[in-house]
Amino acid sequence: MLNPQEFALVEPPGILGGILIALGLPALYASERHWFGRLATVGFWIMAVGWIVAAIGLPVATYGPGIAFLATILGWLVAMLGALVFGVAILRTTAATTPRLGAWLLVAALPVGLPLAIGFTTYVMGEGADPWAGPLLFYGLAWIVFGRYLWTASKSTDTTTEVANA
Repeated sequence: MLNPQEFALVEPPGILGGILIALGLPALYASERHWFGRLATVGFWIMAVGWIVAAIGLPVATYGPGIAFLATILGWLVAMLGALVFGVAILRTTAATTPRLGAWLLVAALPVGLPLAIGFTTYVMGEGADPWAGPLLFYGLAWIVFGRYLWTASKSTDTTTEVANA
C-alpha cells in the first residue's frame, strides 16, 4: 500500500504512461487494420474508448476533483474488456502481424491479472488493495511487445524506403 508521499511519486509516470498508450493506439490501428473483421474492430474501438477515458480521467482526478477517478476506473475496465476481445481476434486470425505474445497478454490481463492482484494483496500483503494493478501490469507488458514490434516495423520500412529511393 502506498502512502500519500509515495503515491505522489508514482502517479505522474502513470499519467504519462496512460497518455503514451492512448497516443500509440493510432499506430497500432494503422499497422493492423488490414485484417480487422468485426470482432477485432469492436474490440479495438472498445479498448481505445476505454483507454482514452482513463488517460483523461487520471490527470483530472489527480489535479482536480477526486471523483473523476471513477471515470479512470471505468475507462480501465472498458479498456480491459476491449483488450480481451481484441486479443482473441488477434489469436483467431493468421493475418495479424503483431506478435502473438502481445495478444496473449491482452487476453490474460483481466481474467488472470485481476485475481492475481487480489490474491497477492490479500494473502501476501495482508490487506485488500487496489486490484487494477494486476490487469494493468499485463496490459503494459502487451504494449511493450506491441511498441517494440511497431518500432522495428517502422525502422525496416524506413530502410526499405531509403533503398528504393537510392
